[in-house]
Amino acid sequence: MNLLFSGCSISWGDELQNRYQERYSTLVSNHYDARHTNISEKGVSNDLIVRRTINHLQNSKPDVVVIQYTVHPRFEFYEVNKDPVKFTPQPHFIPPHLKQTHLDYYTKVYNDTIGAENMWKNIFLFDSFCKSIGQKYVSLIADHFERIIVKPEMFYQGRIGYWREMCRDYKPTYIQKELLGMEFKSPENYAQGMKGGHPSAEGHKKMANKVIELIDAI
Repeated sequence: MNLLFSGCSISWGDELQNRYQERYSTLVSNHYDARHTNISEKGVSNDLIVRRTINHLQNSKPDVVVIQYTVHPRFEFYEVNKDPVKFTPQPHFIPPHLKQTHLDYYTKVYNDTIGAENMWKNIFLFDSFCKSIGQKYVSLIADHFERIIVKPEMFYQGRIGYWREMCRDYKPTYIQKELLGMEFKSPENYAQGMKGGHPSAEGHKKMANKVIELIDAI
């Protein structure tokens, strides 16, 4: 079996003492005695996660893809005649020359409806692509902003949004709500380092068990 993992810092294994051995992608692969590739990166948006995964699948055909969607406020930013750069709401991730652009965007343009719709648009795009090539996949989602995912009508004037409607039957596994709990300070499931908020080694074990369950159900 050959597996592909793609996501943000959660799937990258941020704050683990030995991320290559402790992150859930390794644990899942060990369970199946499978080869695996992990193309996750810290601080990336769903735009980049989906684009990078689709690009990878155009040159490789794993048996199963495990895609982990990140928080909805993250976007890619395109400078003129340049490749896209990471563009996230956390100021310490932003290159100094993009600070003002970042502030202007999140104070004058961005709102949670835009972020949520962009997230679900990416989810719909990836699902459609996988169906078009017959690619099996399972998915997790970082639900730090759980209300926006579970009760989208709160942000769409009583509706649930066009792209959310297109994903009405989509059933992502919520990392925080379903697997680890929403209390990020829990020492059992979350790291206690400088950053906090990332799954601990025990948290990655729980994620691995769920992914194995999802793969077995395909």
